[in-house]
Amino acid sequence: MAVTVITALCCGLFFVAGIIMDNFFAFYSVPDETPPTITINNETVNIAVGGKYEDGGVEAYDDRTEVAITTEGTVDTNTIGEYVLKYIATDEHGNSSEATRTVKVIQPRGIIYLTFDDGPGEYTATLLDVLKKYNVKATFFVTGHGSDDLIVREYNEGHTVALHTFSHNYAAIYQSVDAFLSDLYSVQNRVKNLTGQTVTLMRFPGGSSNTISALYDGGTRIMSRLVDEVTARGFTYFDWNVSSGDAGGAVNSDEVFARTVTQLKDGGASIVLQHDIKDFSVAAVERIIQHCLANGYVFDKLDANSFAAHHGVNN
Repeated sequence: MAVTVITALCCGLFFVAGIIMDNFFAFYSVPDETPPTITINNETVNIAVGGKYEDGGVEAYDDRTEVAITTEGTVDTNTIGEYVLKYIATDEHGNSSEATRTVKVIQPRGIIYLTFDDGPGEYTATLLDVLKKYNVKATFFVTGHGSDDLIVREYNEGHTVALHTFSHNYAAIYQSVDAFLSDLYSVQNRVKNLTGQTVTLMRFPGGSSNTISALYDGGTRIMSRLVDEVTARGFTYFDWNVSSGDAGGAVNSDEVFARTVTQLKDGGASIVLQHDIKDFSVAAVERIIQHCLANGYVFDKLDANSFAAHHGVNN
């Protein structure tokens, strides 16, 4: 009885397999005249004259063959003007489709550095998708919290991964210089283990001008000491000169958007403070990017030579 069942089942499998193979050969015997689909994000890109252009690339798909992508056109970042790049996706049967991107080399109205503290968190992936859509690079001041994979993704997608202490616990880190440095080196080690990079860019929790540290330091003016100590140890710290208000004051994406765009610095650098652990703040980023691109600003990520927007130290 068992043998009969198995035999019937096997026959059924061969029958089904035969149908699959017939469909396979029928599918591939039909001439392929369908070109690949090609998808391009950020069809228009602004970059500052004299800056560096990083191509956002395109994605192509074909359901029958591999796809090769070629690019035509160049961008002269030293000459103001509009440059058109053409992307051609070609399958193995010679079918092709095209997409174009316009790169505008401009004298910018200002440079914007989007920076995000306290992550990674549950909204960081959504934020990265938005940044990728517009080929905008940002800076993430990360902690010991959140997913390792998100920090790796930030790094792999060309963003700056910087340090914001491991615990982000004010009472712990601002007890003493040694306590702060231990916490800072812990997050530095985390980033190095994930990216291979020894990162020296950092931001103090609360900024260098914070006064909450005075609650925990026993009257030792710890921020004045920390600023000198981290600098002596080769770290570069960044504050901000545009606050989105998402850490207090702003309670929705409309307010984050309004506060940010009204503080932008014409003719200079705007270091924008946001938090990628706040859903309403992340929800405002696409509108901020669209507004800034439409009004002649360009975006960049922080490095050791960037404007740092240092606050006055108050403790």
